[in-house]
Amino acid sequence: MKTFFKMTLLIGITILFLGGCAQKINVESLNKEIISTNFISKTLNTYDEKEAKITTYYFKNKKGEVYASNEITYIPMDATGQLYGPFSRVTMTLNRLTNNQAQTIEEALVMEVKKQNFIKLYTDKDEYIIGNDFARGLKWSIREFNEMIDRQDNRDERRIPIS
Repeated sequence: MKTFFKMTLLIGITILFLGGCAQKINVESLNKEIISTNFISKTLNTYDEKEAKITTYYFKNKKGEVYASNEITYIPMDATGQLYGPFSRVTMTLNRLTNNQAQTIEEALVMEVKKQNFIKLYTDKDEYIIGNDFARGLKWSIREFNEMIDRQDNRDERRIPIS
């Protein structure tokens, strides 16, 4: 029951965040190729290599003005040596998304950016558009990996005796 309550609260906060925190954006800063494809009321995903993040943008048109909210997923570092293990969800997802061609998340993202023809979302930022299905699968596996590491950390904290 506690898990259900936590998940319901988390979903509620997420909906509030995504629905209520949209910021007005300057359409002039958007790539002209994107505007021509009628992106309003759509979701676009980008990859920023310098900041090692995947960003999901949710665009809305309110009274003729463009608003956007975003969700950022940072690419984890492999501090524990488990990120790219043979049975890691990340490895399995990379194999599925890239036909066993990419060994790391960064390699897979560069391949996806190349597949999308290196199109930037904003003219003043180095964020390249990636496919929504690709981003969704990758973000899911990163979230699963982070949750696994958190569970291991919590388990290890309970085992350490406090003196």
